[in-house]
Amino acid sequence: MIEQVLELARNGERFLVACHRRPDADSLGSALGLIKTLRAIGKDATLFMPEEIPDSLLFLMDGEQGLAQIPDGVRYDATWVMDIAAKALLPPGFPRSEVTGPVVIIDHHHAHDDVGDVVYRDTDAAATGEVVVRLIDELGLDSLPEGSATPLYAAIVSDTGGFRYATTRPATLRLGARLVEAGADPWHVAYQLFERWEPARLRLLSAIIATLEMAFDGRVAIMRVTREMLEICDADDDMVEGMVNYARRVEGAEIGALLWEWRVRGAGGNHLETKISLRSRGNADVSVIAAALNGGGHRAAAATQLNITIDEADELLRTELAKYLG
Repeated sequence: MIEQVLELARNGERFLVACHRRPDADSLGSALGLIKTLRAIGKDATLFMPEEIPDSLLFLMDGEQGLAQIPDGVRYDATWVMDIAAKALLPPGFPRSEVTGPVVIIDHHHAHDDVGDVVYRDTDAAATGEVVVRLIDELGLDSLPEGSATPLYAAIVSDTGGFRYATTRPATLRLGARLVEAGADPWHVAYQLFERWEPARLRLLSAIIATLEMAFDGRVAIMRVTREMLEICDADDDMVEGMVNYARRVEGAEIGALLWEWRVRGAGGNHLETKISLRSRGNADVSVIAAALNGGGHRAAAATQLNITIDEADELLRTELAKYLG
């Protein structure tokens, strides 16, 4: 399938590049890396970004401007969506097919649905950023495009948990070194992604940990965050990112889960949905559970977002956990 992707890149002239809903470092870093690559081969490439970018990821933009909506009359030769495993995770306001052209999926999740017209998915890759570097090499560029090293390094370091997760292979570390040699600053990226905590985020962490509940004889650790908790702590949604990892750290827990009330803003007003983030120590495959809830992800990290209340989502999650755990 890479041949079809390369053909689209070479033959098209105008491209749109999008992230999955609520972009993370891998999705946004991969999108920015691809945009730099397409421009390096003489193409017009634009970032589609209808949602607010989390504060922790703003450093990746480096002056790049995203489109919140597509201007009337604009058509693209193809639209690339980065790091997406499920149609439900397409960003809000994703354009119609007559605008997008073929939808190209660049991804690395092994649990996924059939979203996309053209799909290049490497389930052995540690991050979608790794897949983008492979495209760069296959396109025959002599070096990494200017400005691409930092976003691609952030994509990889984020999805490997700072090169700690089981997806980290010797090739992953060599790729990290290559990106550092090309200009990525490891401490700057690590500080922005993992270290830059405001007092409100620490207060939120305390509140979330207070909700901890052990289920299934201690095999599952479940936490939640509500809009009320965010308001009391003077925190925002960006500060919730990564909190699910504290559930995974509980001794004896095979699976950590975080249920998160998420406010969706639309033309019809605001409503609450529930995002479920899942983590495992590696033995449990949480992507199976997420897929059963119309989401996707990896064996050790997966997620979904459901248009139901947090209590309803909790019940559904426990039902799927019971099936999975037997």
